[in-house]
Parts: sequence; structure tokens; C-alpha cells
Amino acid sequence: MLTPQHVQEIVEQHDEYWQDKRPRMRELRSVYFTRFWSDREYDSADGILRTEVPKAYAVVESYLGSLYARNPSVFVQSDLRGRGNPEVAAATANQYLLTVRNVIEDATRLALIYPCAFVKLAPVESVDPLKRVASTALEPWAVIVDDTAGSWGHQRWVGHTYLLPLDEAAVRFETAPEDFTPRAYARWIDTRRNTQPGTETQREGQYDKWVRVVELYDLVDDKLLVWSPDYNSGQEFLFQGVTVQVGALDPEAAEGDDVEPELEHEETGIPYKSASGRPVVPIVPLYFSRDPGVPLRGYSLVDRSYDQFRELNVMRTYQAQGVRRMARQWFMRAGFMSEDAVAKLSAGRDGEVIEVDLQPGMPLEGNIIPAPQAPIPADISLYSQTVEADIREAGLLAPFTRGEVTKATATEQNLLASYTSSEIGRMARQRDEVITSIARTYNVMLSVILGDEAEPLALPNPVGPTMLSADDLTGDFRYWAVDAGSTPAGDLAKRQSLVELAPLLLQLGTPASALLEEVVRTFQLPEELGQAAPPPPEPLPEGLPPEGAVPPVPTPVE
Repeated sequence: MLTPQHVQEIVEQHDEYWQDKRPRMRELRSVYFTRFWSDREYDSADGILRTEVPKAYAVVESYLGSLYARNPSVFVQSDLRGRGNPEVAAATANQYLLTVRNVIEDATRLALIYPCAFVKLAPVESVDPLKRVASTALEPWAVIVDDTAGSWGHQRWVGHTYLLPLDEAAVRFETAPEDFTPRAYARWIDTRRNTQPGTETQREGQYDKWVRVVELYDLVDDKLLVWSPDYNSGQEFLFQGVTVQVGALDPEAAEGDDVEPELEHEETGIPYKSASGRPVVPIVPLYFSRDPGVPLRGYSLVDRSYDQFRELNVMRTYQAQGVRRMARQWFMRAGFMSEDAVAKLSAGRDGEVIEVDLQPGMPLEGNIIPAPQAPIPADISLYSQTVEADIREAGLLAPFTRGEVTKATATEQNLLASYTSSEIGRMARQRDEVITSIARTYNVMLSVILGDEAEPLALPNPVGPTMLSADDLTGDFRYWAVDAGSTPAGDLAKRQSLVELAPLLLQLGTPASALLEEVVRTFQLPEELGQAAPPPPEPLPEGLPPEGAVPPVPTPVE
């Protein structure tokens, strides 16, 4: 098991790595925010106005527009051993995914600007068990990874470091505030001064005291360790395990009564386990590009084309300077014009008449001429076009994703958009992996939150009303990402497809009763409509009375 000294060494190595990367991360953020010149020191005495091109922003947002999940959802495939309920697992996961669309978008944007990004799911207190999991997007320097591992699943540990208010930390970890050495709050990427424990803050107040907390998941010994360098000088753990609110919806709490939530403290290990018993870390990685030598460090899209973004800004500034220098200037013989006439010439008003006192027979052309201006070399524009072409080639985006008109057919464009051999398709697979991982992790956490109790759910037909329990979510399901799969627009498309395919299915021999059941389920109609009508009676041969009829009594012959 890791000791506090081991955790301290891991955190120090993490801080040392990202301390060297901090200037580069600032540059990547600045070029995306179109503030390339703001964080650099230049001599401003020359009065040059710096000009920038929002090219990095355009590239990132073009990728984001192609990777944007409008309404992320998943399709859940059954467990091979028949454990759990895939319909219930899909319903709970899709309900949660609709609430994390902005988180997925933020993580995607971070992963395009920086080497990678993460999504963390954390338990929170709520009356409704389905809302006891919150999520947030994390920058790469906020997550501690085992960079010696070749993949995410082979790490020895995974951690998350963050700042927490002193009062909140004391309550959460049941510790006295005097046991901490608070520090000032500062965002990591903006930190330029020392913010170690004991430093003076810019503002003195109870709400300006923060502590650094490190949550480390020990995947070798199955432990969740909480450590802080601001607690007892880092010589012991701040907390072990996690506190989770366990139980179903409390009717009294739902009515507004003051009911204390039931909290359960888990110290035996990482509480989140898959059906096979493997620990599940509630941190989901997002890597669009990887360093082949160190896969868990990632590689940034903006960093890949950073030199081209810099050259565009430099060239645009040079062009702007050249245009500003092309002013209207004149060469004039001394004493040729009065001071008032020179002032009028400098003002350049439209329709202004300037009187010049000339000697009889003296020409005007020989006394004033325009000053020659050196034109801006055409090579500057050609070089800028070359740089932009380099950015497009480095992006590997299909032309239609940039809004360019090509000769490609609609079928070819659909193939490119359907995850074929294109850069945007490869990145879309990574985005889908994040969506499925969030759904899987949420269901695992929800199974722990429910405990031994059950929660009523109302699912579409044919499932109908059911009771959600931890057993329904306990299974090694396979999750597949589907965009707009659980939205009204997606349901409308499915209904339209069923209406169009119904005649063809009947011609191919599909039983009418099976098709009727599918129509009732898809359109969520009353179940009574799904009961097939009894078949009509078969016609009887001629001369036989119908079934149940009383035969006529023969008349006796006299």
C-alpha cells in the first residue's frame, strides 16, 4: 500500500513535469484566445500596434463543430452471463448523459487545445438518487497519471489534485481547521508567484483560505487515499475511502421535511467495482493524439501547428505596419505655401480649395510632388497563403467540414462522416469512447448509491413501470454511443422509418401480430391496441348448418 511519503513523491514528480510545461500551456491558451502578443514582452516604445489572426480559434472550433455530440446517448448490449437489465441500464445512462452535454463539449475543447483532457464524476448529496453524481471537465495538469504505463487500464495509480476552501475541507474530512496550513487561491495556469502554504494572500479573510487536496486511487492495493501537503506537513493521510449518500428517494425529504441524509463511509477500498470485481476509477480520459513513447501524456492539436499560428500573427502585423506607413506625404519647395494652406492640405477635406500664390508663368508641378512609397512585397502575401496551407494540411480535415465546395458526391461525404479513414472520424471514435465510459461509470456509481434499496422508474413499453435496483445495473454490459438516440428528434426518425418499412416487412412475410406489437411499442400506444383481433370464422360447406344452430325437426309422414 502507498504511504504518505510515496504519495508525496508522486505529487512532486507530477508538479515538476507540469512546471516545465506551464509556459507552453500559457502560449497554447493565448493563441486560442487571440491574445498571442499579450503574454510576451516586446518593446512598446516603437508605437507599433500588434495585429493577430484568430486562426487557432477557427481551427479548434471547426473540429469542435464536427465532433459536437448534439444529444449523446448509448445503446446497451446484454451481458454475456445474463446479469443485470440492459434496458434499465440504458435508461439511467441516457438520462444522465443529457445533463453532461456541456461537460463533454468543454472536455473536447480542452483536449484540442492542450495535450489531453479528463471528465471526473463525483458523488454529491441530493434527495434524488439519480442526481447524486456530478461531473466536470478537467485540464491535463489536474490529473496525476502513471506515465510509465502503456495504456490507461494498466496504471498503478490515478489521482486528481484540486484546491478546496479551508472550511469545506474541515467539514468534509472531519478535521479541525487549525490542522491545516492554508494557501492563497490561484489557478495553476495563471500562477506566476509562490503560492505554497504559509504565503501571504492578497486579501485577508475567512473565505480566502484554501488547501490543496490530492485524491489518489491505488489500483494495485485497491485503496482510495486522500492526501494534502497542507495537512500535518503531508506526513499522514487526510482521509481514506469515500463518503457516499446511500439509499433510495426519501418520501419525507421529497415533501420538504428536514431529513438528514444517510451517508455511508467506505474505507475497505475503491467502492466502485464492475461486475467482474475490477475497480472503476471515476475519471474518464480524452486523448485525441498520443505521444507514442509516453501514451498517457498526449499531444495537442494546437501545439502541432503552433509555429504556423505564430507566423500568421507576425506576418499580419508586418502587413498592418506597411499599410499604415503608406500615408499621403508631399515634397514641397520651401515657402511655396503658407501655413494655412499646408494645414488644409494635411487635413485632406473633401472639396477643399487651397490657394497658392505663384509667380506669372511659374508651373505648379515643379513646386510640389508626392513622396514615393515602397510597395509591400507580394512575397509576404504568398508566404501567408503558404502558412495557411500548412495549417490545413496539418489538420487533415475533410474539405466539406471546413465549408469548402468540392466535387465529392454526397455518398463520399457520408462515408467520411461515418468514421471512415479520416482524421475527424478517428477523433469521433475517441469522443464516443468518452460518452460510453461516462455512461458505464455512472451506472457503476449509481449501483453503489442505491445500496440495497430500490427506486421506481417509468420506462417505455414493453418494459413499463419497474423498480430500479443495484442488481439491474450490475453487469458487464457493452455500451455503444448513439447521437440523438434518446431524444424526441431521434424517436421521430425511428417512427418515420418504421412507417416506411411496414409495407415491405409485410410483403417479406413478417407476421402482422409481431409488426403490430412493434408499432405499439414505438409509438407508445395503449397495450390494448396490440391485441390482435380474432380471426373470422371459416365458411362452411354448402348444405351444412352453422355451428351451434338447432337442426330443424323433421315432419312426420302420415
